[in-house]
Amino acid sequence: MSSKTATRPPDTRAARHRVSLTDRIALRIGMSLIIWSRRTRRVHPVIDHATRLQLDRERQQRENDLLLQAALMRAWR
Repeated sequence: MSSKTATRPPDTRAARHRVSLTDRIALRIGMSLIIWSRRTRRVHPVIDHATRLQLDRERQQRENDLLLQAALMRAWR
């Protein structure tokens, strides 16, 4: 069952809310910063081969430790 309030379009003659000058300036600055940050290219640091191998070994060790811990917890149950 429908009523007039459910089918009636919203009132477009309502008073418009004015946005303050400081809010408009802050919005413009914020949008400019977002656009600028997306346009600038990030320079990734160059990691030498030895450092990359060490990081890979550390990551692999952490993964192995987690797998071992999970297996031990399953066995403990």
